[in-house]
Parts: sequence; C-alpha cells; structure tokens
Amino acid sequence: MLNKFHFKVFLTLIASMLFISACGTAPTPKESPISSNELPSWVTNPQNDTQQYMYGVAINRDRDTAVKDALVNMVSKLGISIQSTYESNQEVSKYYDKSVSTNKIKSDVAKIKVNNYEIVQSQRLSYKEFAVMIQTDKKKFYEGLVEELDAHKKSIEQRLNFLKDDDTLKRYNVKKKLSLEAEGLKSNILILSALDKSFDKNSYLDFVSQIEKEFMDEQKELSFYVEGDAKSAGFVNSIKKYLAQKGFKLANNQKKNSLHVKINSMDNIIEDSSMDIAVLRINIDVYDKIQEIGGKDIILKERYNGSISNVYKNASIHFEQDMESLGINEAIGININIE
Repeated sequence: MLNKFHFKVFLTLIASMLFISACGTAPTPKESPISSNELPSWVTNPQNDTQQYMYGVAINRDRDTAVKDALVNMVSKLGISIQSTYESNQEVSKYYDKSVSTNKIKSDVAKIKVNNYEIVQSQRLSYKEFAVMIQTDKKKFYEGLVEELDAHKKSIEQRLNFLKDDDTLKRYNVKKKLSLEAEGLKSNILILSALDKSFDKNSYLDFVSQIEKEFMDEQKELSFYVEGDAKSAGFVNSIKKYLAQKGFKLANNQKKNSLHVKINSMDNIIEDSSMDIAVLRINIDVYDKIQEIGGKDIILKERYNGSISNVYKNASIHFEQDMESLGINEAIGININIE
C-alpha cells in the first residue's frame, strides 16, 4: 500500500510540473495594431481648413506629444499656403520683394506659436499610440499675430527715442540692433498680408524702411580718429587697417561723430645673462567727444637685440595678430557691434 501511495504522489508531482512548464512556455498574446480601415475618419481623411478654422492632426505615443505634433502639422500647412501666395505675388512691394526669400517665409511661419487652440478629437489607438485633432480660430490667430507685431514695433520705437542723449557708440550699436530686428519683421508682415488681404502692409514696411535708414545714417556719420605718439605708429596703423577692413570710416582729425582712439607706448629693457627682454606697455584710451568710453592697458614682451625700433615693429605685428584673433572690442577695450 505504501509503495502504491508513493507512486501516486510521484505521478501527481510529474503532472503538476508538466502543467507549470506548459504554462511558462505559452506565447504572450500581442496587442493587435488597429488597421487603417479601423482608424477614425478624422485621421484617415483630415479636415481641410475652412474660412473660420485651421486644423491639425497627429499621432504619437501620448496625448500631449500628439497635440504638439498636431500644432506643427497645422503651422506647416499654413507655411505652404503662405509660401504659395507669396510666390504668386512677387511684386508685392518694392521694399521686400527681393530681400525676403520664400524659404525664409516658410521658416518664420514654422516658428509661430499657436496658443489659442482647442482639441476637438482625441482617441487612444493602442497602448503606445494616441491620435488628436486640434483647431484654432483664424480670426483670433490673426489678431494675436497683429498684436505681437504692434508690440514689437512699439518696443523698437521706444528704444529709438531713448537714444537721443546717448553717446555715439551706443547710438550706433542700438540702431544696428533695431535695424536687424526691423528686418526680421518683414516676413511677419508678409504672413499677415497673406492671411488677410486688407492688412495694411505698406505702413508697416514704411516703418521697417525708416528704422533701417536711421541706422544707415548713423553708420555714415560714425568714424574713427586714431592717433598715437611716435613709438605707437605701428599700433595705430594696425588699428586703422582692422577698422577699414570692417567697413568703418577713418577720420584725419577729430570730428563731431568721431570716436577718438589715443595710443601711448612706453618700454623697459630687462637685461639677462641669457637674453635681453623688452617689456612694452601700450596704453589705449577711447573717447566720444570728451567722455572716455573705453580703453585698455596692454603689456607686450619681445626679444631685445639692440634695436628698439625692431622691438616695436615685432610688437605691432603680434598686436595685429591678436586683434584679428580676438576682435577690436577685446583689443582696444570698447563694445561695438561688428556682426
């Protein structure tokens, strides 16, 4: 009896192990993806933009990411539409027909942020896919862009008005910055013109032209008067050469809108058993009228072979190399917008 009992227990254990083994090796059922004919119609056949609304559709791993992609989809369609409108109206204005490329327009459209939108459709397609459709009111979208443009225009006007009592260098720097900002408004103006034919683009383009002229006039007036003592002739020539290469005017004497760069040099010979060293101290001061607006003290060391003129010649070469590498701002201690 005992042996039969043990045998039954043995068989029961074997059967249990086989059952567990069979369960462990059974394939895990996979979630079947939704076929294209099971997708919602608003995904397979997206809503076209209407007179009142723009739409965007996207699928991604979660709802938030899908919304972001739907916004990209909406704006990219807008970019194609505006680019097409601009290409068919190349003679829109003498101010910007050649200065703004269609690629730039499309690029600038892609940067537009759409804040006033709503999600009109959303559906989980699988455990790793979510679909959404968004819409935005064209009128509100357009009004938001006009509001941003007007705010930027007002900001430029205010900063320009604050410059009246500033020094020459600051006026030049700020007007150059404002000119570049105004230039950047051109594609925004074109975008708004394409969205609404009644948009008064010419008044905005006149404003852009005015800001650019303000900078060009300032640029024409700005010049540099560079002088130095007898020992500093090489440094004076290096600075003049650099400024001329960057398109700045050089004055032969001090003028109303000239920046005055004044250079003085001193030297000291340090004798050593192995090599004599000439230590040069170059003092650079930069003035706007009587106000000092920059400057720098530079220490240069050169090998001394008995000729102080050769020392200054070599030092001026090294100074010029440093200026080419570091730029005029670092070299003479000013802050001028070169780019």
